[in-house]
Amino acid sequence: MPTLQNLVDRVRQEVAGFSQNQQQLTYLSQNITNADLTFTVNDVNQISRGEIEVDGNELMYVDSKSPNNGTVTISPFGRGFNGSPAGAHNSGAKIENNPIWPYVRIVEAINDTIRGVYPGLFGVAQVSIPKNSVVYEYSLPAEAEEVISVQHQLIGPSHVWPFARSWRFVGQANIATGELSNTGKALYLGDDVVPGRQIFVTYRKEPTTLANPTDDFATVTGLPDTCQDVIVWGACSKLSVQLEGPRLTISAIEASERAQYVQPGSASRVSQYFGQLYLQRYEQEAAKLRDRYPLVSHYDF
Repeated sequence: MPTLQNLVDRVRQEVAGFSQNQQQLTYLSQNITNADLTFTVNDVNQISRGEIEVDGNELMYVDSKSPNNGTVTISPFGRGFNGSPAGAHNSGAKIENNPIWPYVRIVEAINDTIRGVYPGLFGVAQVSIPKNSVVYEYSLPAEAEEVISVQHQLIGPSHVWPFARSWRFVGQANIATGELSNTGKALYLGDDVVPGRQIFVTYRKEPTTLANPTDDFATVTGLPDTCQDVIVWGACSKLSVQLEGPRLTISAIEASERAQYVQPGSASRVSQYFGQLYLQRYEQEAAKLRDRYPLVSHYDF
């Protein structure tokens, strides 16, 4: 199953196909801790003052370099630069000079897209609650945003769980007194259920964002595994507009020569291209979820 790192790699590859950026790469010649401000690299000529990305995740701000001994000096504020995670890195770790799309920015675009797909795309979860003979209101998890269906367990060996016909979802239950719910989400059940039997509630929830490179997409977000490309296209649409930035200040001869062939607005068109892919797949996945998890008809009370 795809992880956050797999999504990052795919996004980076998709947008890189439109940049034609000549990467300046080198690697560490020594192990470094999460606080070292001076270290040696294999080819210091591949590094300039400004941002570098080390080992594909940490941004550092280079203050100076020494061509004589291959030493790079990081500014006092330069570790974990621009909100990236500062960490220890081993000798041989890749260093990219002035990356267009740093890891931390790609992860932000991915998570912004995950947050933006709700309520069209949603996670699905279940909870089982024992029926109390004198209780008609039951607390639901705080993540519950809408109840899809309510089923209850019958007595006997039939293993039939009929759908409840009379219930109400309360999204702003009384937390202050604790009488209705301690999570702010509750279910009122009007059906006559045998005490001690289980009430099975299926509900919608907002997708959860990804944090660690090894986070499994479907497991953590709650979205179907087939939605991964929706998130990729959405992130690409957000990131590709940055391709327009180098035209604002053309400092390299290669960029100056290329500018006459790359018309202003090209990055916007690339962003629109990814946006169209995103919308197409978004609608397809949203339709599949609606068909798979329709809201079950019931009476309110």
